[in-house]
Amino acid sequence: MGFDRRFAFCVALWATCAGCSFHHKPAATRPAATMPALSQRQPMPLDDAMHLIDHRAAWTDLPPIDVPRNPAEKHLKDLTIVIDPGHGGADGGSGSTRPAGYKAGRAGEKEAYMNIRVGLLLERLLKDAGADVVMTRHGDDTIGLRERAEVANNVKRKRDGGVGADLFVSIHHNAGGGRGTNYTSVWYHGAVDDNEPDMDVARYLDLELSKAMRTQIARGAPIYSSQLMYDSGFGVLRACHVPAVLCECSFFSDPDEEQRLRDAGYNLREAYAIYTGLCEWAYCGRPTQTTPSVSGSGSELVLTTTLDEGIPNWWGSDRNRIVASTVQVTVDGQAVPISFDELTRNLTAKLPSSAGNGEHVITIHHANLLKNHNWPQRYQLSQSSAGAAVTALPALRPSRQPPRRATTRAS
Repeated sequence: MGFDRRFAFCVALWATCAGCSFHHKPAATRPAATMPALSQRQPMPLDDAMHLIDHRAAWTDLPPIDVPRNPAEKHLKDLTIVIDPGHGGADGGSGSTRPAGYKAGRAGEKEAYMNIRVGLLLERLLKDAGADVVMTRHGDDTIGLRERAEVANNVKRKRDGGVGADLFVSIHHNAGGGRGTNYTSVWYHGAVDDNEPDMDVARYLDLELSKAMRTQIARGAPIYSSQLMYDSGFGVLRACHVPAVLCECSFFSDPDEEQRLRDAGYNLREAYAIYTGLCEWAYCGRPTQTTPSVSGSGSELVLTTTLDEGIPNWWGSDRNRIVASTVQVTVDGQAVPISFDELTRNLTAKLPSSAGNGEHVITIHHANLLKNHNWPQRYQLSQSSAGAAVTALPALRPSRQPPRRATTRAS
């Protein structure tokens, strides 16, 4: 075979092999390599483990996408969760009536589109876990803030036939702070004493989002009151009568982050982080109590209820799992004397004689050993000649900022 023929043959062979390499099956579709049994694996020496510490990856190096089922997802089963992908339609969507560049990155990627992709992926994850999921929008729809909140306020729970979602999660992405600013923040409404269940879930979501997206953890606080942004807070949170949080997952105003947010795989990281945070939140329990009853008259009014830690009968359930120092009852904002039996979980409170007439607001606060707080917390006491009636009230949603300075509070 002459040189020219040999050369042509080699080129053809190389092209054939190269073509084969370009058309192999994607890694996601190839069968997983068979791992040796645990007993046959060689343990890593201590020096090798130290070597890994010496050569750490950068925080912003994203690991491969992995979305295994979290075993704690069983605690989400039958919970009614409303997912609210922010904006869309005339508000920053395809039919936007706002100026060019509104709610969009420098390259033109719209926040509304990021939000809906994350929302749809989260819907799938939560439905697979057995949750009852309701979306405020499935497409590029125009929906007002109050209308979004009303979806959560009025949804009928399949679990018990009650009205009102167990949780409202609004999904957004942030802007501002200049190039390179990219951290996660999750927002609740009101002061720290107003909406404790909101803060419980916000903490889990922020920590998981920051970890999954490799955003700038510890640049600021993990969670914030929306009244830091506006005196009246975020409208969608203010209008919610149920536990509600708003996630600003990252900053699309950072050009590199905007490019990542265009990728549905990256959006899946976000959705899976929210799913994981919700699994952890539900795993740590959702405390509550029986509807309080009030008996007696005049100066002998007594409220009684039985507290519930909101967690299964795990080992140790025969012991108290409610943090006694968190148990408190107030009437119209004033703390009243209480008696709490740690074994029976029975709580009694002596009400002031003023509660014997008209209508009053009673709050009950407590947290379980995993530091999740009870829901609901607010009740209306109505006294009439027919007797006392107690009904649950929605979350406290103040329209003004609380006092900036600390105030003295009765114990």
